[in-house]
Amino acid sequence: MKERIKYEKVIVTEELFMRRKLAAAALCATLAVSNLCVGSTAVMAEDKVKITILNTKDELQTQWEELAEEYEELTGVEVEVSVTVGDSPSEDITKRYASGEVPTIFMGDVQDILMLDEYALDLSGEEWAEIGGTKFGCTVNDKLKGFPFCIEARGLIYNKTAIEDVTGEEFDPSQIKTTEDLKAVLDKLVDGGMETPVALNMEDWSLGGHYLTQVYEEQDGTAKGAEDFVGGIKDGSVKLGENDRWNSLMDTFDLLKEYNMNKDNPLAADYDENAISITEGDIAFWFNGNWAWAEMSEFAEEGTEYGIMPIPQDDADNDATENLCGGASKYLMIDTNFNDEEQQQAAKDFLHWLVYDEKGQDFLVNKCNLVPAFSNIELEVTNPLGASVQDYTVNGKIFETFAKLPGDHWKTLGAEMQKYLGDQCTREELEESIETYWKKQ
Repeated sequence: MKERIKYEKVIVTEELFMRRKLAAAALCATLAVSNLCVGSTAVMAEDKVKITILNTKDELQTQWEELAEEYEELTGVEVEVSVTVGDSPSEDITKRYASGEVPTIFMGDVQDILMLDEYALDLSGEEWAEIGGTKFGCTVNDKLKGFPFCIEARGLIYNKTAIEDVTGEEFDPSQIKTTEDLKAVLDKLVDGGMETPVALNMEDWSLGGHYLTQVYEEQDGTAKGAEDFVGGIKDGSVKLGENDRWNSLMDTFDLLKEYNMNKDNPLAADYDENAISITEGDIAFWFNGNWAWAEMSEFAEEGTEYGIMPIPQDDADNDATENLCGGASKYLMIDTNFNDEEQQQAAKDFLHWLVYDEKGQDFLVNKCNLVPAFSNIELEVTNPLGASVQDYTVNGKIFETFAKLPGDHWKTLGAEMQKYLGDQCTREELEESIETYWKKQ
């Protein structure tokens, strides 16, 4: 699924927490009735603990089922894994809570953890919290409620092999820091016959949910800094046109537009075609994230080198050109309402096993091809985009993602970014649209 926004350290204040609770009111009312007549579905059988897991990444269902069988053989704990039903995991888990058919462990997005916070076990005291759990997990009112299942990050995907073949020079992404550095490479590619070395997606989630949010996140690399920044836009103390980070990132965006393979009709760009083009070396750079490997892998040739690098730009304050923006994209929550203490403890033991046992680590990295959030896991991710993200993660070079985006942010401001991509508005008009949006929040 391409429509996604990445989260790193998710911290929810009391004010935001209370607003989110209103959305769960109907669920809570139904649940109160359900508790009178429905028991836990994660039941004990002949003194044997059974836990259930709801998987919302259906592409990993086979891996989960194999892991459940292996875990039961090793520990004696029965594990049953089901996959989410319907198009929306949030709707599925809401129905399960209403009916009482609630898993012991639920895989969800940030909004799901917020909605179900009062039923989520506090994981703050777990050993793994200190090695990535707190940094990348979902924290509500200073309590860790979501185990970070995997890390995703975004930047400029590059085809190193194609760049070197066309330019005849070694390509070292760590040396491409400024807009001028990037332009020099792009010009060499054009001179070598690669007429349009860049691909830009036209989707609102890519433009409004990914590129624009880097302006917030790269203010100082922290979620608090991003929050203060948008707060300044709201109260009028921050003007985008006077902000160095905004101008720096948009100058680079203008450069990417200039060399865009879809320049003639940028709002008709095809995502899959972009993936094929970067993979086959028709282009050299694509703004995207490591999730794109799912589309690229089908066309990738053995021996071709790919990676992800930070966005080159002229404002290097706060090491912006040294860091990727990203974070956890799924969280595991343990239910306390329909699962007793023994099942909750079994679920905690299972999460601990994922982090510290070789077989658990093998499941995350080798079987599921995920980038783990935990610094103790030394297994290397095999796909090249994941390997890039893992390297930045292990070295502490992932900026905190700003999670307090309104629900309509990427669609509303993504549409404004689309206008700019299609030369349907000026940068000043785009600035005004963004400032007007935030002042209404």
